Amino acid sequence: MNGIKVVGFGHYVPETTIKNDDFKEIIDTSDEWISSRTGIKERRISITETTTDLAYKAALMALLDSKLTGSDIDLVITATMSPDSYTPSISSKLLSKLGIEKAMAFDISAACSGFVYALNIASAILGQNNLKRAIVVGAECLSELLDYTDRSTCVLFGDGAGAVVVEKTNENGYFYSMSKTDTENILYANAIRANDMLLNNETDNYHLKMDGKKVYKFALDAVSDAIDNVLKMSGLKDSDIDLFIPHQANERIIMSVCKHLNLDFNKFYLNLERYGNTSSASIPIALSEAYHNNTLRKGQTVLLVGFGAGLTWASTILKV
Repeated sequence: MNGIKVVGFGHYVPETTIKNDDFKEIIDTSDEWISSRTGIKERRISITETTTDLAYKAALMALLDSKLTGSDIDLVITATMSPDSYTPSISSKLLSKLGIEKAMAFDISAACSGFVYALNIASAILGQNNLKRAIVVGAECLSELLDYTDRSTCVLFGDGAGAVVVEKTNENGYFYSMSKTDTENILYANAIRANDMLLNNETDNYHLKMDGKKVYKFALDAVSDAIDNVLKMSGLKDSDIDLFIPHQANERIIMSVCKHLNLDFNKFYLNLERYGNTSSASIPIALSEAYHNNTLRKGQTVLLVGFGAGLTWASTILKV
């Protein structure tokens, strides 16, 4: 059947590393408290680089890995919940940086499921137009949205970007995807708005906030639903999947899902210990890292599954 295949992988994280024990200076926590509950040991934080900077470095790596040039790209989609500006989009900024001329370019916001949503959109656009190739990016500077006095959120998140170059194919390729959304407001970050001089309305209520217990329960149900549904849709079995790459949020969630669905935990690629939760960037960072360290190889089948604010959840099966 027709589908898309990944022909280039890239990722980038900032240099500055914040370890769990570094938080002891500002909040009541410890390495043991954080790592035992999440599996996270450290995360990367951007000091001067913008979300666009991170996206560009990941996309450039993917483009170079594909051995293509900007003139070969017809579409750019960036998934992010922490853009540098409302407009122009990160994707449009990437065009000139990557030497891409007159391509379709736009951003989407679906939080931690964003990259999987973006892949689904790219597949649909490439399948219905005379367009051949796309760069799909997930990029975040979540450190800009964090309240570093809130222990329930600030220790979880980090910054980074991942990207892939995909092209449509009808040769031994396939692409199955499902995406869902629920309106329950238990994980959110409000927009930063200009002051209204008539209403004298000032607010700094833009920090990322979450109801941890409810999010945990949602995640267990959502990941199980996303994996089960996309396997049924594809007609594949879990044994047909060479590697599972979940959103990198919490190791305990992934372990519980494996137990619930009777899946082999060793087939799940995790790097959250080093990067924390990077929202829409987490899956493409892990995907690129797994490919470049030979955990994932050309011709293999991978299942991607995301879940997060929105509430959103999504999964995709494709060959690389």
